[in-house]
Amino acid sequence: MSIVPINQGDANGSNPFASWGQFVDFPLPPSISGFFPGLEFGFGFGSSVNTRVDWRETPRAHVWKLVLPGFSNEDVLVELQDERVLQVSVESGNFVTRFKVPDNGNLEQLKANMRHGVLVVTVPKFHQPTTTAPANRNVREVEIEGTD
Repeated sequence: MSIVPINQGDANGSNPFASWGQFVDFPLPPSISGFFPGLEFGFGFGSSVNTRVDWRETPRAHVWKLVLPGFSNEDVLVELQDERVLQVSVESGNFVTRFKVPDNGNLEQLKANMRHGVLVVTVPKFHQPTTTAPANRNVREVEIEGTD
């Protein structure tokens, strides 16, 4: 699956991705999907989860936005796994996605917030580009803030 931006913002503010553009999902042939090793999607058999995913790098942080309609923060699990892998899944098992966090991301300050079915995961950058994160070989669950 790939995510292709289409620059059509929503002026009335009802679209949480209005400033980031709209997205169209379409499946990639297996030979092409190998070109995107940092992005993995997993869907359970017969899955009907319709989501939008976006990643943006700002001068101060890496930010992922996932639109998970119909889910609350109690339904979504955000985990930081070995080798700087951020995993987002839903309790039912119908949706799992993984992202490799860039080396300049400060994993100790990772935060997740969910509101109205939109999950925002923020990983601030280190202040000095030469600083590296300590090796973390454990899986850590990230608390999701917000209300639904």
